[in-house]
Amino acid sequence: MSEATTGMAGTTGMTGEPQRAAGMVPGARHGGRAADEAAAVLAAQFEAGVMAEIRVFEDAAMTDRRFEEGLMTRGTGRRYGDEPMMGGGGSGAGTGSGGNGFGAGAGHGSGARRFGPEPELMADRFEGFQIAAGPADSSGGVFGEVTVRLSSPGEVAAAVPHFFGFFPDDSVVVLGLSPHGAGGRASICHGMRTDLADVDRNPARFGRWAVERLMDEGAVEAIVLIYPRIGADPMPHLYSRLSTLICGHLRRSGVIPLDSMFVAAGRWWSFLCERAACCPPEGTLIDPMASEVAALSTYSGLVVLPSRAALAESLQPYPADTVERTRAACTALVDAGQAASGRPWGESRMSWPEVRELWRLADELGSSIAGPGWRIPDEAAARLLLGLTDVRVRDYLATWCATERAGQAVAVSVELARRAVTAEQSAAGYSVAAWASWALGWGAWAALTLERALAAIPDYSLAVLIQHGLERGVGPSLVRVASHGTAKRLESMAEVEV
Repeated sequence: MSEATTGMAGTTGMTGEPQRAAGMVPGARHGGRAADEAAAVLAAQFEAGVMAEIRVFEDAAMTDRRFEEGLMTRGTGRRYGDEPMMGGGGSGAGTGSGGNGFGAGAGHGSGARRFGPEPELMADRFEGFQIAAGPADSSGGVFGEVTVRLSSPGEVAAAVPHFFGFFPDDSVVVLGLSPHGAGGRASICHGMRTDLADVDRNPARFGRWAVERLMDEGAVEAIVLIYPRIGADPMPHLYSRLSTLICGHLRRSGVIPLDSMFVAAGRWWSFLCERAACCPPEGTLIDPMASEVAALSTYSGLVVLPSRAALAESLQPYPADTVERTRAACTALVDAGQAASGRPWGESRMSWPEVRELWRLADELGSSIAGPGWRIPDEAAARLLLGLTDVRVRDYLATWCATERAGQAVAVSVELARRAVTAEQSAAGYSVAAWASWALGWGAWAALTLERALAAIPDYSLAVLIQHGLERGVGPSLVRVASHGTAKRLESMAEVEV
């Protein structure tokens, strides 16, 4: 297989050719007029926030677009105790059908996007593996690209779970490659995951749909990966015909299948290579850490889950006993605050020293993340949940998306949202998680967390902002720029304490 590269878009002043912002809706080509349209949509739709300037990167060109407002949306004005409390396991939208925002889910759960004229076909999309690296640049205006070389099919297979945030079992994954990578190499510009059953039912329809998506993203080559159900015996011959049908349709449409692979039980097989020397019949072992993608993912605090179903499960509210402990801790803090001030909780705005203290607490918690099983202590969770309804605290977590801490923002905000005791806390936590997932290019994470935010409060302003941006093809790079602008404004506000 030819060598491919994947761009890690950095947000911290590295040199190199800027990466294009990948779109989130079909037909959103990203060049010239499309970039202008995306900027115009942002100006029209993002009606509240602090972003003063956003830059649209298109190849090496940069166009300034000014907006009146940006990320920091208004709070709902609710006070603690003025709204229904959330019970364990009861907030947010469930997996399967019936969610808000992106429509009902199918196969592995809700949150997948619908594409094309045939609405039953759904997919998770990979919008570019967004990783910040290197020291922060004080200007915050230069975005570069870290290129990671994937020099074998095994390295591609090892990288795919990091592209989506979960291992794509019982799935078909198609990666699009454009000829615009570093040094003229092919570069992975787009990816999509679809349930294997949907593809198997009508491979020709899937082929047509996949080609349209790939051409929208400027791809001229593709890599196809077929994953059986986890635990199933690896039998690549059962999927040979499916691979032939998909690759045949790609070829007829002018998209060259660079490779077509079967991935199961920690091994990969190539459908396009019959040489035993490089593609033995027993398959080739996959080294999960074979690619630099895995190292960068770990560095950024990203956790790859074993399946999409596991992802949906990991976002559900905690059991009732955990939520009740958090509620008791919140109540104790509220009672203590009211006794000290002599005023009802939430009647007055938090002081800036109180806000800064919560920022420090969030920093400590983000730095303490230690992979799966990490939890926030009850009292710390209660303090942040009570503060999360203040946009200065909520949006501080969102500003981490301008740095290498986007993965931490996902972990902290999801942990808080799962412990939420009010609808506003739940909406705030899941909205930050959706924002950070969007910045990372993780379509499934963004869709599922946004769905839960909208289920908690359907008109929650930040969630609606994210929904509009995703539906209109705003790419991850713009989210990171918005996060940087929000960080600068929060710093300015803190300096003068306004």
